[in-house]
Amino acid sequence: MSLSAWAKRARTPQPAPVRREYVFFEPADLFDADIKDDPEANPVLCCTGDPAGASAFNALWLKRFAASGRYAAATSVRGQGNTPPAEGGLEARAHDVVQAAVTVPRQAVLIGHREGAAWAALAAGRYPAAGLVLVSPAQFPKQVPTPVGAPPVLLVVSESEAESKEAQAVTEAYGVAPLTFAGSPDDVFKGAGAEGLLAAILSWLAPKH
Repeated sequence: MSLSAWAKRARTPQPAPVRREYVFFEPADLFDADIKDDPEANPVLCCTGDPAGASAFNALWLKRFAASGRYAAATSVRGQGNTPPAEGGLEARAHDVVQAAVTVPRQAVLIGHREGAAWAALAAGRYPAAGLVLVSPAQFPKQVPTPVGAPPVLLVVSESEAESKEAQAVTEAYGVAPLTFAGSPDDVFKGAGAEGLLAAILSWLAPKH
């Protein structure tokens, strides 16, 4: 798809603008001389359905991604975290993710958790993501747009979700089998479950991005 065609596709009616919360970690922020920025590694942009928004990723996720040499960012969509409420539903929140993605240096991998997986999937229909990672998707739309540029897609769910309708919907939409992790789908930001989940995502990212 040409840049002009993508721009036309992405130019949908604009939702009410908001000042979005955006947090990031770079390898240099870890103050570890052994951790270097990898210019070949695509950055990551995370979003979650958790009301905490971007701050949910601060304690562990962004630091783990930065430790792998990646620029790691997270955003809060309208009504989350420190982003003020504004009119708009699912499409408006996907718009918020797209607007955050275009500020990320280099082509980003979009990572969505719970409802954030739906926002990331819709955003990938407008933004040419380097990859799409959907973690324990919730309220996933019945129809999702074809991702711009056909990026690789990873579906990661807890063991208890492997046979869920949401997992089956994503499998059918993208033709991918779920990768499972131990623990609760709502407890992915701390503990052993989070460590295993991040290890799986980083392993998937390493050879591709």
